[in-house]
Amino acid sequence: MTPEPLDIMRLGARASSGQPALRLGIVIRADIGPVVEFTTAQGTRRAMFPITGGEVHGRGWTATILPGGADFAVGMPDGSYAIAARYVMVMQDGTNVFVENTGRMVARSDGSYDGRTRAILEVTDGPHAALGSAVWFGTARAEAGDDDHVYIALWEAVLDDVAAATA
Repeated sequence: MTPEPLDIMRLGARASSGQPALRLGIVIRADIGPVVEFTTAQGTRRAMFPITGGEVHGRGWTATILPGGADFAVGMPDGSYAIAARYVMVMQDGTNVFVENTGRMVARSDGSYDGRTRAILEVTDGPHAALGSAVWFGTARAEAGDDDHVYIALWEAVLDDVAAATA
């Protein structure tokens, strides 16, 4: 017996939303300082990766990451890390953007880590306000032998087709 495909219509919806379209919107190199890592008395592995700066490129703009942010991680029993990074980037026109990026990083056999994340960007009203309204999914990579950087790509879930369908 072949199982029915997963779809919300199976649960009573009159139409399916379909698979979301994603478009690459932001690439990030976060500069990382020395990690602080320890096991708590309760047995939890904790790590704090200080963010000391970095470079950001978007569609038609660039930004720098201010020092002072951090990626806080919890070591999971399978060797992966649940992560929560918080930092501020300053766009070339002076606009501040608060970034919160959470997800999971998984160790690879070569010593690198790959991850999937969900990012929220908070930005003032103005020419970059759409960054704060977008839904962002991310990929993250910490390369083996490079303790100084993490590379992130943020993919925007395209909502144009959804807005057009409901208009």
